Amino acid sequence: MKAPPLTCVFGVNTGVKDYQKMLYKIYEGIEGLKLEYGTNWLVYLHGEVDPIIFIQKMYKARSYVELFRIDYGYEDNPQGIRKPNSNFVSCSFELINTLDISWYKKTIGALKAIQGVSFTIYAPPGSEYQMVYFYGNIEIGVLMKMLVKTGIELLTMKYGPPDPKPEAPASGTETQPAKDTVPPPPPPPEIVSTSAKHQVIYKKPWGFRRFCC
Repeated sequence: MKAPPLTCVFGVNTGVKDYQKMLYKIYEGIEGLKLEYGTNWLVYLHGEVDPIIFIQKMYKARSYVELFRIDYGYEDNPQGIRKPNSNFVSCSFELINTLDISWYKKTIGALKAIQGVSFTIYAPPGSEYQMVYFYGNIEIGVLMKMLVKTGIELLTMKYGPPDPKPEAPASGTETQPAKDTVPPPPPPPEIVSTSAKHQVIYKKPWGFRRFCC
């Protein structure tokens, strides 16, 4: 089964020595990698990769990059373990600081516990809310244990068989989202590349604060 897509938007601190090597480590292992570079090194990334591995890389690279957003797992017709069942949960919690290890531990803990997970991490600098939104299958007892172990304090939660299937929200006018609403995603990259040779397009960013080096 083909892996679900992952997209990410992040800024790069080009003033830090050897930032190119850290970018290579982030890109390494991503299948079907697509990249766009906006002004002031705002990077738009799209590809197929284990989200836990990718988040681990982003946390290790926190001195070199500033995370704005990650979207993972949104599919039109999920199958197998990714198909919503009677233990389906949709929930959200607020991030305090993406430079602090607590957000990393909470997010990884949730990813490991929820089956067939789809999620959005929304953390652009200057935003009123920095949020994580999760969707997936998990038994209620396992969910409660995960919340205690990770220290996650949920802002919203809905549990049980889903009505509509979770889908990535449609693009629209950029507005400040409510805490319980997943903000619209940035436009996806347009240039396709292979894992052997990555092509890049330079573009102006849409709706995000410029990342100044």
